[in-house]
Amino acid sequence: MASSASLLSLALCSLLLFQVCSAQFETGRVWGSSRSQRKSQQQNECQFRRINAQEPDRRITSEAGITEIWDENDDQFRCAGVAAIRHTIEQRGLLLPAYSNAPKLIYVDQGRGYHSAAIPGCPETYQSEQESESRDPRQGSRDQHQKIRKIRQGDIIAIPAGVADWFYNDGQSPLVLVQIMDTSNFANQLDQNFRKFFLAGNPQREIQGQRSEKGRGGGGGQEQRSGNIFQAFDEQFLAEAFNIDTDLARRIKNENDNRGIIVRVEEQLEFLSPEFSEEERRQSSQGGGRTGRWSANGIEETFCTAKLRHNINDPSRADIFNPRAGRLTTVNSFNLPILRYIQLSAQKGFLYRVINPLLVNHLPSFLSFFSSW
Repeated sequence: MASSASLLSLALCSLLLFQVCSAQFETGRVWGSSRSQRKSQQQNECQFRRINAQEPDRRITSEAGITEIWDENDDQFRCAGVAAIRHTIEQRGLLLPAYSNAPKLIYVDQGRGYHSAAIPGCPETYQSEQESESRDPRQGSRDQHQKIRKIRQGDIIAIPAGVADWFYNDGQSPLVLVQIMDTSNFANQLDQNFRKFFLAGNPQREIQGQRSEKGRGGGGGQEQRSGNIFQAFDEQFLAEAFNIDTDLARRIKNENDNRGIIVRVEEQLEFLSPEFSEEERRQSSQGGGRTGRWSANGIEETFCTAKLRHNINDPSRADIFNPRAGRLTTVNSFNLPILRYIQLSAQKGFLYRVINPLLVNHLPSFLSFFSSW
């Protein structure tokens, strides 16, 4: 997304808008100045002769999966201004919906499943055909949600800051997701910590960012919980806000749930979703002319219809190919236009080792993420 009283209200609104814009302009100048100073300091501090591979520093176990977080205090992550998380979701596992304070790129390293992102301000694009015959307004609402996407190995998924999303594993093997969050992005205006705000469950506190907290005690003993965002509200307030009963409001708060952020779905979830080929064909035809539309043309013309997924494993999409060396594929704003807004890109390389002209051995592939800031 006239009477004199109306004119007065309009004048006050205009004055307030001018003050807000002026404040934002001044804040932007201060923020830009401090950002450039910090960048200059980082350029002096972040001089690496070599980049070392790192293993996850924290491991969080949930009912239907494992979450691993790399050490944000490591010099390499700190200088890059990113945080890295890996989720391993078991069969019928659901990664609970959450949004973060920074944009992120998600790479599907293994498996397949479903993904959905709820973009604020966008209309619900799906409504169930079956309506309840009950006249009770609490029982007469239909199932409404935004688009659900199929995901598979090799997909790159772009999520702007503040967009809530969830993942579900409907395959026979674990669904492994690697998330890179750009904590140095302008959308994260507090500090260099990443923060995840869950809309369900009772997540562990360790899932939150811990940058600049070296030496903090492990806490020992009982596991601490940070809760979902609804736990801060009174049950009666939630019941009135969502037009539900207090029992359901109590269940939404999930204060006694100890399953973690990846829960197991008792029965298989079923979705109505197009096949990969049909969806990709439609998205490619729609996205061809949208590379220049990331301006103030209205939220429904940009975010609401944006393509969020691009497969980086497809050999036909390689940017550089050598039959004796390998191939290199890049995902940027040209093939995934939303990346122009979140200022991120990704690149994956497949290297070959030629043993003899008739035998080619595949080396492990590598994946790189880049920020445009």
